[in-house]
Amino acid sequence: MARPRGNYQVTEARRESILVSAFNVFAKSGFRGGSLKQVAELEGISEAGILHHFKSKSALLIAVLEYRDSLTQNAYLPDMQISGLEFIDHWLGLIKYNMDNQGIVELFCILSAEATSEDHPAHAYFKNRYEYVTGLTARYFEVLRREGMLRARLESVDLAKTLIALSDGLQVQWLLDPSWDMLEAHRAFFRGILKPEYEHIVAVDAARFYEGAASR
Repeated sequence: MARPRGNYQVTEARRESILVSAFNVFAKSGFRGGSLKQVAELEGISEAGILHHFKSKSALLIAVLEYRDSLTQNAYLPDMQISGLEFIDHWLGLIKYNMDNQGIVELFCILSAEATSEDHPAHAYFKNRYEYVTGLTARYFEVLRREGMLRARLESVDLAKTLIALSDGLQVQWLLDPSWDMLEAHRAFFRGILKPEYEHIVAVDAARFYEGAASR
């Protein structure tokens, strides 16, 4: 017998609410500090109630990362035609967003390291995500090339892989010392690949101390 549509909508609404609460918990408290108990308290249900919708903590954490992707995708990495300047601006905007959501960055770094094992629940998520983001970012670099903004002999796919690897590594260093401005390190990367006449787009930021993270 088919489930009544109303019940399905209530279930989906509850799942969405749990996801938002979990995102807020882990964004604030990180991987170690966040817990199912905290999420359950926000939702006014038991931990078993959380697991009814997400089966395990791992499944919930993966859903939190997917939710984070949905929040940032359209705003910072849209799958659509944009100019090279817009790509740089969007990428730096994403870094700023990450610096304002330290707990989610911590969650991402820990799970991505653990998920290198093929039997990890998040293995497929991270493998698919890296393939997608690499392809998307390579297309953006190709736009920069067509617009004549890149230095010679730089391949789009290589640049995409380098930027993603750089960004992931910088996040770890930033988690170890949140007073350090990783945004400037990303600007330095772009200064290194852009022709001299475009370097002003990512000029050195005088304010290297990031108060948003350091004040936590």
